Amino acid sequence: MDEFTFYGDLLGIASAYRLGAQAAYQKLNTFYNTVFARLEPLCDRPRPQIHVHMFSDSLVVWGRGTKEILGHLQAVYLDLIGKNLLLRGAIVDGALEKEPRVEAKNFRKFLPTNDTLARAVGLEKTVKGARLLIEPSLAGRLLQDNPAWLTVEGYLENANADVPHSDVLRRICPTPSGASHELLYFWKADGVLGDGAEKPTIAVRLKELAEFHDRFVAEHLRETLTLLRRSAVRGRHK
Repeated sequence: MDEFTFYGDLLGIASAYRLGAQAAYQKLNTFYNTVFARLEPLCDRPRPQIHVHMFSDSLVVWGRGTKEILGHLQAVYLDLIGKNLLLRGAIVDGALEKEPRVEAKNFRKFLPTNDTLARAVGLEKTVKGARLLIEPSLAGRLLQDNPAWLTVEGYLENANADVPHSDVLRRICPTPSGASHELLYFWKADGVLGDGAEKPTIAVRLKELAEFHDRFVAEHLRETLTLLRRSAVRGRHK
């Protein structure tokens, strides 16, 4: 079945809280509003049904329609990066299932009955930067019609498949470590976010921000910058 579970968390919130509760609140408020604007319209549709759960700096999305949700998540990531917010997440095969529990007015429960959320959380923690990792088995399902694209070399040698250049599937690429796949979300449907006037703006901003943070946060920023570069390289192959 075409089901998925996505888990993501906003990077840098602990640092924001050290600067003051209001600074952290402003980041989280922007995060919530941005995600709501992009994903809430999907939750009102009967098919395919999408569920979204947000708590503190975490985002969980599950349901059906994996290819479609990747496009919407790409928009979420680009919106957030434009607001200096870094989201790190992972999407895995299978929809989150949770057990119905007896609840009270001020007592809510969320007990998963399968391992999808645990797998997504575990995969998300394996990299640095604002990344959207894709579980290998899920990447294989999405690219079943173009299995050569599961490797970097395979895509470069078979980039002219009968798939539109704007198709989100073209943005699925192995991570540099080869441990999983990820979405090159900087490559937009209408072009590469990295050409023209936008590249200096985002690239320079990431570099400058890295100079003002400790090693831990700076590493997230630099890894995000390398993702932008990989997206630009992939986007040039038509």
